[in-house]
Amino acid sequence: MQKFILFLGATLLLVSCQQNFKKGDKGLEYKIISDGKGQQLKVGNFMQMNIRQSITLGEKDSVLNDSRTTSGPVIETCDSTSMPPEYFKIISQLRKGDSLVIRLLVDSMFAKNPQSMPPFIKKGSYFTTTVKLLNIFNSRAQADSAFQAEQKLAQYRDSVESASMLIKDDKFLQDYLKKNKINAVKGEAGTYVQILQEGIGPKIDTSVVVKTNYTGRTLDGKMFDSNTDSSKGHVEPFDVNMTNDRTLGSGVIKGWTDGLKMLNKGAKAKFYIPSALAYGAKGAGEDIKPNSILIFDIEVLDILTKDQAKKAMAAKMEEYKQKQKIELQKAAAAKKEQDKIEAAGGKKK
Repeated sequence: MQKFILFLGATLLLVSCQQNFKKGDKGLEYKIISDGKGQQLKVGNFMQMNIRQSITLGEKDSVLNDSRTTSGPVIETCDSTSMPPEYFKIISQLRKGDSLVIRLLVDSMFAKNPQSMPPFIKKGSYFTTTVKLLNIFNSRAQADSAFQAEQKLAQYRDSVESASMLIKDDKFLQDYLKKNKINAVKGEAGTYVQILQEGIGPKIDTSVVVKTNYTGRTLDGKMFDSNTDSSKGHVEPFDVNMTNDRTLGSGVIKGWTDGLKMLNKGAKAKFYIPSALAYGAKGAGEDIKPNSILIFDIEVLDILTKDQAKKAMAAKMEEYKQKQKIELQKAAAAKKEQDKIEAAGGKKK
């Protein structure tokens, strides 16, 4: 299946370079690195694999996807209906512990439609898939158990990496603030807050919804979002749900909630948010690269209790319904008028 092709890839052993490729179907070339001792894969088994995918031109290797650094081991069914036949014919030969390299000349991949070849891919290069078969499971229950264990391991690994990155970002921000003579206070989780205008009343806590204006930038000053700049297409106040009640709205990045706890109504501030408290190693879209420190200009317009927030949401929903009703009525009236014109022999505009 296409999913299998998209995510296929794995650990490539150095000894594989010593072996010749065998010919597979539909232009595929492959080689299997095996000691011949592992459990033989059978149809219906579940495969746990590390996977890697790259574009290879000579000694140059551009990695497209590597499960070891992204999703973790992939689990697939060894079944002729779950992957293309030409891949199944090769995969079904594997034993537990085997490594596999499959390659396909990109010229063959785009032969029918060469214009669709991405500009970064050069003719004569190979689309290379490498696979390390880590384990074989006989049942779905065994596979699911292994998957859950991997998820827990991935979560732990992410938390360790985030903690390490937070330390690195904190040192960078301290130096950055000192160099630029910015007076900012560090929040409980690690966000640095520069108060530009003091507010009034009690500080924000986790029992409220906060109406805000904001503009977000990367460290180089590039704006990636704002609700005060019309070029971003949304200029209404942004509600930040500080509570654990998801009916009042979805949450925001941790750097926001950390910083907002230091503000009150009417306050204006600038947040300097470490990447671990923003979008981390994954980043967000084209503008926010992995491990990006972010800067936000924040204004607290109002602070609502849960009841006030629910009433405000209900009022906004009613306003939306009324606008929709008016639009429908206008459309119906326009159609009725057009029907009259056509019935009288006029031309439809």
